[in-house]
Amino acid sequence: MPSTVFRNCTLLDCTGADPTPQTTVLVEGERITALGGPGKPAAAADAVVIDCDGRTLMPGLTDAHVHAAIIETDFTKARRESAATVAFRIKDVLEQTLQAGFTTIRDAFGLDWGFAQATNRGFVKGPRILYVGACLSQTGGHGDWREPYQQMQPLEGVYGLVAVPRICDSPDAMRLAAREMLRMGAHGIKLMAGGGCMSPTDEIEHTQFTVEEMAAACYEARTVGKIALAHVYTPQGIMNAVRAGVRSIEHGNFLDDESAACMREAGAFFVPTLTTYFLISAYGEAEGVPASMLAKINKAKARGMDSLRVAQAAGLKIASGSDVLGSMQPFKSMELALKAEVLGAHAAIVSATRTNAELFGLADEIGTVEVGKRADLIVVDGNPLDDIGVLQNPDNVVLVMRDGQVFKDRRSQRS
Repeated sequence: MPSTVFRNCTLLDCTGADPTPQTTVLVEGERITALGGPGKPAAAADAVVIDCDGRTLMPGLTDAHVHAAIIETDFTKARRESAATVAFRIKDVLEQTLQAGFTTIRDAFGLDWGFAQATNRGFVKGPRILYVGACLSQTGGHGDWREPYQQMQPLEGVYGLVAVPRICDSPDAMRLAAREMLRMGAHGIKLMAGGGCMSPTDEIEHTQFTVEEMAAACYEARTVGKIALAHVYTPQGIMNAVRAGVRSIEHGNFLDDESAACMREAGAFFVPTLTTYFLISAYGEAEGVPASMLAKINKAKARGMDSLRVAQAAGLKIASGSDVLGSMQPFKSMELALKAEVLGAHAAIVSATRTNAELFGLADEIGTVEVGKRADLIVVDGNPLDDIGVLQNPDNVVLVMRDGQVFKDRRSQRS
């Protein structure tokens, strides 16, 4: 079993503790097996020794809301791509994401099961993928991409590659769709519980699905130990979703005290996605995003930071997701800097490590640097607690390890 020793690192373990300088971390196989001071713990004679030279060693970052398969925000461009081209472009997104320090992602719909299989088998050198496959939407809902003049959906999925929304208009339809996603190994069930910015025939203030419809999907997820996550903005939509059994609220830009209290009582996680609104507001027009959608983006953007303050005051479990699309995919780390404006740097980083791991049901496996955890580790040039912006430049992430395997090592180029 191969061993790796990280010596002379400043350990940011993301348990909430302060960083520890001059720490040694021993990895054997896929696991962290020991932590100690200078020169300790002892390692096998043939162990690979990595001198961090005082750099920060921390858990791999995670992102709870990505769309790796949405490589274009303009459907007319996406339709012109062959399946092979789409596959290679998605591969680039995933490998770029790992190189930036993200060792686990939850794809919040679009990426089908095939890329998780390809990554597990080593054909894609990307992060661990937790996928949901197709999202579930109602007719005219956020996942119904048809313009009023269209009868058929503008994009078709490719089984095992790209999943498109499934339209469900009854509890029975929700139950069938949820069972189908779970049959394919989905990590959870994604529900469109309210209107969206990037859909043509609804508004972000709209509530969607009945509580009974959502409850049918949530029940199916619970039967196999999984959860439902919901795209939703408004207080009423949030409360409807939570009462139906949803435990991961995505976006939630209009969160208020009442809906936050509902979430807290249920133990639901809050996954604000601030980055996507800032980026689409700035660059969406050049990406072909229609003016009507940009207006909704700006409305949501204006309330994003306020919702984070409400969540913090309510003591919610704040996770971390970026929701970046198209050419904006490389900017996932921006989410941490935006959260830090409200939460502070340490809490923002914990949201993208320990709290996300709890959300994923993987708290015993990833999210902190502790003995027994998987060796998902990154070495960072600089101290992200002093300047969280260092995480936004992938060049500052000089080493990336996932499951005990090094996928990036640029220390010699940065010394």
